[in-house]
Amino acid sequence: MINKSRLAVIYFFILAVFAIISLRMIFIVTTGDKSTVSNIYDQGKLGKRANIFDRNDTLLATDLKTKSLYLSSVLIKDPQSLARGLAGIFPDLSYAEILKKISENKSSKQWILIRRNLAPSQVEATENLKMAGLIFEEDRIRIYPQKSIASHYVGYVDRDRKGLAGMEMQYNRSLSHNEDLQLAMDVRVQDVLHDELLIAMEEFRAKAASGVVINVNNGEILALSSIPDFDANSSNKASADEYFNRIANGLYELGSVMKVLTNTLAFEDGVAKPTDVFNVRDPVKYGRFTISDYHAIKDLMTVEEIFAYSSNIGTVKIADKIGADSQKKFLAKLGLLKRLDADFPGLGKPIYPRVWSEISLYTIAYGHGIAITPLHLAMATAAIVNGGILYKPSFVKLTKQPSGERVIKESTSKTMQEMMRNAVENGTGKNANVEGYEVGGKTGTAERAESGSYNTKLTTASFIAAFPISKPQYLVYVVFDRPNYIFNTGGMVAAPVAGRVIKNIAPLLGVRPILKPRSVIRIATVSR
Repeated sequence: MINKSRLAVIYFFILAVFAIISLRMIFIVTTGDKSTVSNIYDQGKLGKRANIFDRNDTLLATDLKTKSLYLSSVLIKDPQSLARGLAGIFPDLSYAEILKKISENKSSKQWILIRRNLAPSQVEATENLKMAGLIFEEDRIRIYPQKSIASHYVGYVDRDRKGLAGMEMQYNRSLSHNEDLQLAMDVRVQDVLHDELLIAMEEFRAKAASGVVINVNNGEILALSSIPDFDANSSNKASADEYFNRIANGLYELGSVMKVLTNTLAFEDGVAKPTDVFNVRDPVKYGRFTISDYHAIKDLMTVEEIFAYSSNIGTVKIADKIGADSQKKFLAKLGLLKRLDADFPGLGKPIYPRVWSEISLYTIAYGHGIAITPLHLAMATAAIVNGGILYKPSFVKLTKQPSGERVIKESTSKTMQEMMRNAVENGTGKNANVEGYEVGGKTGTAERAESGSYNTKLTTASFIAAFPISKPQYLVYVVFDRPNYIFNTGGMVAAPVAGRVIKNIAPLLGVRPILKPRSVIRIATVSR
């Protein structure tokens, strides 16, 4: 017979073991085995990622608290019923798939991840199963209220909320430390640009479209759009073509918009004046190359007319007076021979000839033979129209006026303002003219290179504009890739789009129209 003291020892031993087991079970349910859970999800990443706002405090990106669902195989009593219940809540997860996860981890202390970032309705439905083994973990998800409208500017994050593109990537560290970010973007302008590009892309059956709006007097990027685009809330579903940022990352031969730079340099160096006359009747031949005009206007044209009607022949003759060395140095001065100095990821690096020959001088003068990003050209043109100051592109809202760098004289800038205004009033840019806003600009139609030659049927059609051109404040540049329309030129495709963008954003930006004085009708009175 066992004495009472020995029974008491056995009793307390059993009680102690039971207590240890119970405490271990509670630990697993409430905290899990952190040494293994950390392999599933780093708890340090649960910290709030900061908000991103536009310049007017409109929310562009934020975190929302969510719950993620895990299973503890130690606690599951009825795997089949549990798998059946979860499959009913998450249609994309099959009964067999869930059951397999449970069985493979049957002897493991590790939690089984079922779904990250559940919707409230999914949390409620899962709780209503009232089955052992279900564990909810606090989580966060990144939300983009503007969806696809600003995706190439703002960027997106991965499943652990780490920035992978755009401003999310550029400022990942500060955002991760909960430092809010305010962009230079005006979401109203961004919305207009995006919509007009999308409408026109469908109208002209283009493969892609892109555009940018810039404050020419400080370099702030008010809008940047590239289509096809993607919804940043489901970025994992996007294709490579949708991810691609054509404004900041894409390299293109941009065509006759480069004549803005050629004419600027000619005036800056004093080798030409707007009133100088050139004979443009005959095509320019250089070895096996023949440079001709899209359509002839007249035999003798002034520099102003050559620019307005986009004569390649005339532009080559102007370039001949400039010279290859001067052209290369000027483009380098404008930042067109290197990546832009800007706080934005993945900026494209220009492609240009190793040997800057005479034929390079000619073709680059009218926009072939050098590939740059549209943002390169936009920033250089902003300097040409704003009085001659080159600014760095700024994707964040500036708190003070940047210094910039003088690249041309004010007088040269004034001459180019007049040239660009004339191109819209009387030349190939007529379709961009918006009454009251004094639009000045230049068309661009670049044939696409294919298999060592240029395909005249496939073009890059663009238009660059500044307004009001007498005292420029903003620049708009729109580009269309391979428009498949009756006409595929910058004047017919891109110019009207730039005009509509300007008409819609000018009131938002506080640019008041310049109204022409009304004529006074005098009525003669007859004395009786």
